[in-house]
Amino acid sequence: MHALFDTFQVMQKEQQKLFNERLSMLEENERRKLYKRASMVRKLSQTRRKPQEDENIKRAKSLDEIVFQLLLQEENEAASGPATGHGVVVWLGSKTCQVRSEGNIVDCALSRLQSVAVGDRVSFRPHGDSHAVLAVYPRTTVLSRPDVDNGNVERVIAANVDIVVVVVSVVAPPLHARIIDRYMVAIQRGGAKMLLAVNKTDLLDESTRETELAKLDPYRSCMSMLLCSTTDMTGISDLREMLKGQTCAFVGHSGVGKSSLINAFQPSLSILTGSVSEGYGRGTHTTTASTLHELPCGTRLIDTPGVRSFGLWDIDAKGLAWYFPEFEDFRPNCKFRDCNHTHEPQCGVKQAVVRGDLSQARYDSYLRILTLL
Repeated sequence: MHALFDTFQVMQKEQQKLFNERLSMLEENERRKLYKRASMVRKLSQTRRKPQEDENIKRAKSLDEIVFQLLLQEENEAASGPATGHGVVVWLGSKTCQVRSEGNIVDCALSRLQSVAVGDRVSFRPHGDSHAVLAVYPRTTVLSRPDVDNGNVERVIAANVDIVVVVVSVVAPPLHARIIDRYMVAIQRGGAKMLLAVNKTDLLDESTRETELAKLDPYRSCMSMLLCSTTDMTGISDLREMLKGQTCAFVGHSGVGKSSLINAFQPSLSILTGSVSEGYGRGTHTTTASTLHELPCGTRLIDTPGVRSFGLWDIDAKGLAWYFPEFEDFRPNCKFRDCNHTHEPQCGVKQAVVRGDLSQARYDSYLRILTLL
């Protein structure tokens, strides 16, 4: 695809940024169609017949400027007309979503420029034979990650959640502590609380139980933790009580038992569950789209698809250490105020790791994440 901003001679920096954001929301095929349409508009504008387009489009000099004006025009058209309803997004597809409004489920179309997530509070209006989302209200919290196909685009997993339940297992699949570290950073950045649900504890062998659970010791001082099993129902009543009346998102690796936990939490949901594939110890994807379930007790649960890995959005090297809260007690002992806790001399954090006051595994995880930023 040709360079998008080479021809921006008259657009200001803010417009360039806005153009990039709008264009990044489109799939590659949609971008090609948009440029083809812009090319036709430019060709028509050079003839004696004036196209029925906005005056800003007529004045545009470059193809990218025409594309930008077409995007803005489409956004304005999508926002025209008064809102007739309000609600919460409970399911999201590629071009549509479902909104729960006053006890009813309303199917709504999405424009190509709207960034919507499960949990969003939205307004909508009639659109043809159906409805269309008109506006997305400001979010109180957010859990997001970079888009898998385009790392420059933010993908919101869930919005307006009170607590994110990070589900891990200790046997099948085996425990992967690194994903806990990454979720912990993303959840703190987004403003929600975190609960670590250690699932499938019934599979632990008595001879290795203490050793396996000891791997979680570094997290006990940083967050709430609960041992769970849907086989013998360990921890389920405690989980139900801890989440009562809150909006919660269940996240984690594929196969760790997120959907099974939610089913045990509320059997009437009957969410499809799968098993761990043999040979690799990896989970199979049974949840394919995030869905919000409202329970009679007032709890709202968002079941999200399992992930193989989890990237971090909008985290820089200077800010990363603040998302490792156990560093805080030792930060005042650093010689330099802007210490990055890597190569600097007289670093309070590194000294604490050497003494055993800080987890070596957590510090190593911090360094691994840092190298990727």
